[in-house]
Amino acid sequence: MVGCTIPFCNNSSEKGYVMKAIPRNTQRGVQWINNINTKYKNWIPSNHSCICEVKLFVLCIFTILLLFN
Repeated sequence: MVGCTIPFCNNSSEKGYVMKAIPRNTQRGVQWINNINTKYKNWIPSNHSCICEVKLFVLCIFTILLLFN
């Protein structure tokens, strides 16, 4: 069972949510972590951290709104 590593999120693959792994050792991975840290301060992922589809969508919208404001 893989669970979402975002604080206060209880979604998991066992509950039917799609989980996405954070890209490792790439510029895209650094961008993901920076975007997550804009909403969840001081969040540090592990090597096996995953994000559920719900939080990923929310973070994408949040980042887009920050870019255009």
